Amino acid sequence: MARFAYVFVAMAAFCGSPLAHALTIPDELPDGVYEVDWLPGLREGIASITYFDIPHDVNMTAVETTSRLPLPVKQRDVNCLLKDKRAKNITWELTRSDDQAKAMNMLGNWCELATFVQKDAMVFAVVNDMMWYICNWDNKHNLLSYQQHCSRREMEAAAERMDKQCGKDKRAQLSIGIWQKTYGRSHRFGDVCHGKDTWSEHS
Repeated sequence: MARFAYVFVAMAAFCGSPLAHALTIPDELPDGVYEVDWLPGLREGIASITYFDIPHDVNMTAVETTSRLPLPVKQRDVNCLLKDKRAKNITWELTRSDDQAKAMNMLGNWCELATFVQKDAMVFAVVNDMMWYICNWDNKHNLLSYQQHCSRREMEAAAERMDKQCGKDKRAQLSIGIWQKTYGRSHRFGDVCHGKDTWSEHS
């Protein structure tokens, strides 16, 4: 019970903090998977943050996969996050490969369990200072017939491309333009989903 109370307090602080140009995950946010939903049409308006207690030491697999492979991307769609738009002293080296693998597995498990990713939302898994994330850039809230999905196999394919372009254990992200979504890996305190907090204003 104490853990969930702590999660609630940390998320409340996250919602109340001003967001400028990008998202930085607060240090006090406990390990886990989070979905951040934005209000349609409002700048810097977070509708909700949902916490999921997802394990990292098991592999969950959906009965019916939503994977769409191969990914419709080219190598130029990979962005090696050499610099950070907010923290000048951040390194693009991922310092804890074990925690990075745990974060990837947690997000993969969430994707296998989840029905879909909310419109104009971000989902991230964080373990200590390491994280994996997915950004859903689709903000057409009136198009309920199409829902954004993610999957472990898509994440693995994205990781292979990031490894090839940027090197293993490096901050990077892969943008899939035709699907309006991004897979990425980073430090907790680095910029992620750059521009996501202002994306809703364009809907």
